[in-house]
Amino acid sequence: MQENDFLNANINSYLNCVHCGKCLPVCPTYNISLNEFYSPRGRVRLILTDNADTMPLGVSKVAEAMSTCLLCGRCVNICPNDVKIGDLIINEKIKLNKLNKLKNGTLFSLDKLALRTLKNKRKILLKSALKFANIPIIEFLSKRYAPKPEGKSFITDRDYKFKPEGKRVNKNNLKVGYFSGCVFNSIYPQISEDTVSALIKNGVSVYVPANQECCGLPFISSGDISSFKDLALNNVNAFKDKDTDYIITSCASCSYSINKLYPLYFNKNDGGYNDVLNFSKKLINIWSFFKIAEKMGMDIKIGELKNEVEAVFHIPCHLSNLSGFKPSSYNEGLIGEAGLIADKINGLKLKPLKHNYCCGNGGMFNIRHYDFSKGITRRKFEEIKEASPQSILTSCSGCMFSLSDQRGILKEKDTLPVNHLISIYAQSLKE
Repeated sequence: MQENDFLNANINSYLNCVHCGKCLPVCPTYNISLNEFYSPRGRVRLILTDNADTMPLGVSKVAEAMSTCLLCGRCVNICPNDVKIGDLIINEKIKLNKLNKLKNGTLFSLDKLALRTLKNKRKILLKSALKFANIPIIEFLSKRYAPKPEGKSFITDRDYKFKPEGKRVNKNNLKVGYFSGCVFNSIYPQISEDTVSALIKNGVSVYVPANQECCGLPFISSGDISSFKDLALNNVNAFKDKDTDYIITSCASCSYSINKLYPLYFNKNDGGYNDVLNFSKKLINIWSFFKIAEKMGMDIKIGELKNEVEAVFHIPCHLSNLSGFKPSSYNEGLIGEAGLIADKINGLKLKPLKHNYCCGNGGMFNIRHYDFSKGITRRKFEEIKEASPQSILTSCSGCMFSLSDQRGILKEKDTLPVNHLISIYAQSLKE
């Protein structure tokens, strides 16, 4: 792998770690295990000794420590010495993945099967695999949760162009592309439909190319840089040279992957480098788009729910606001830019979460370390139960996985519905 200038500039940032421990309280895996082996500080120490060729542990133990990082970024945000912990861990995962391929070749594992399914261009395979996982005997034997696909895939084998509904065209004539992501396309297609519906009802034209695939986050979090780059280039080409002002996604993890990781892991010698940078700059999450549109003068429609709903909004670890964002309402102060749309839903009352803990998904982390992940989810539900909501809202496909896995956490009669805020908004516009 060729590392770009940014990575080269930060490759030795592990040397800045002074082991102060500020990262410990915010790390989801450390808070469950209370084991330094599963802490940012511990992982940085392993990376430091690995680079000094004094590794006291076997490769498999180092790989375990790295694979239990959810890449949530909480440690990076709090580090006083600007240690690029997430980037360091991804680099270590890439190195370990290469070593593992040399040693073990292509041995079967559940996570490898999941990755192959995600990468396969026959999108129906993901739905088929999940339907198989939900067969009662398979579910019983695996002892793990698998989401059930809801309806037909949003994207088929052709491009879609959606025009603004009725005569409502925004005065800026905004045209956007929509990046659905593999999960919202195949498992929760209603969220993709609701995202497009909310946009066209506000006078925005939407283009949806058929050739888009997974954003690549599960692959790079597994150290598979080659597949990550292949998927990135495919997505870039799917939207290339199309007449769009922005490219929108309603998945926080997709925006994290495309906005932060695409520019990091492509360099000037890679084919399509400039196209990747342009694609990354053009893509924004749905909440940032509405915030921009409001500043441009868009009169964002107000919806009305038939019945009042009290909900909590789980802020995904990967959801970020535009730089310079300043909350201008209670809901924006509570959940960030997504609060703008929450303000537009009459009948929705958001309740605060005390800490907004991580949900425990973390891409492939939930598959590789299911029991560990479930422990983090259980901790998340302690603060959710304290808020006593009627439902849970979020805006990330991975978060929806974990938050829907309530077996063993809540009694069956007490289970809470999990939905995307954009779906509640789209619903309110119809009622």
